[in-house]
Amino acid sequence: MDLRLNIPAKWIDLSPCQLWFVSLLFLSGITETEFLVKAFMNLSGLRVVRPLKPDRDGARWYKHRLLKKPVLIAPDLFVQMTETCRFLLKPDEIIPLPWLRMARARHYRLYNASLEEYLMAENYYFAYVETKKPQHLDNLISVLYRRPWHRWNASKIQKRAAIFSSLDAVTKNTVFMWYIGFRTYVPRRCRSLFSGKRSSRAFNPRSYINGMIHQLTNGDITLKKELLKQPVWNALDELEQRALEVESIKK
Repeated sequence: MDLRLNIPAKWIDLSPCQLWFVSLLFLSGITETEFLVKAFMNLSGLRVVRPLKPDRDGARWYKHRLLKKPVLIAPDLFVQMTETCRFLLKPDEIIPLPWLRMARARHYRLYNASLEEYLMAENYYFAYVETKKPQHLDNLISVLYRRPWHRWNASKIQKRAAIFSSLDAVTKNTVFMWYIGFRTYVPRRCRSLFSGKRSSRAFNPRSYINGMIHQLTNGDITLKKELLKQPVWNALDELEQRALEVESIKK
């Protein structure tokens, strides 16, 4: 069989339609094997030829837009092919759906976001993870998506979240997956900042956020207002530099 399928190799290569479909699969409650099969069929473009019966050894006939005639694929080969989608089982960076309800997504790495936007996103992310309450996810979407004529205003997050409350669960979940993927990138870029040993105490998001602000202001609360307006990566890179300095002193 000479069939070269153009399948995404990583999360960031997914098209908006493919991302939506993968989100649907995660919410479907199917087994890992079913997930890989369905994901592969969607991403590859293969389709089962229904009228043709399976071969004696279990091989099935498939069609593809690049093929003039159906092709017979053995079960073991098909299983190997589905393994190309295993990367979907591990969170990673995603290019989000570009628009939701006339609101545009922030840069997938939040390069165009302020520190306050990042901290608010963290707050609602942890709230949703802990409670699974839809309003927290709506609030997270409201932080990450903004209508072009709106300016950032933390006090209007919940009001603007109402715009997204009636979105279907699959679409909302793509935003949640996007933020999970973003959070896999941050430790890769700021290795020293996130290399510390985990505390035995329960994680407290509020203490985490307040601690970050305290470090950046050196305890001077009068600097907080201006600090929150700064680009998020300026702040994170500064914290990373401080962590590197601490490491060098310990050595």
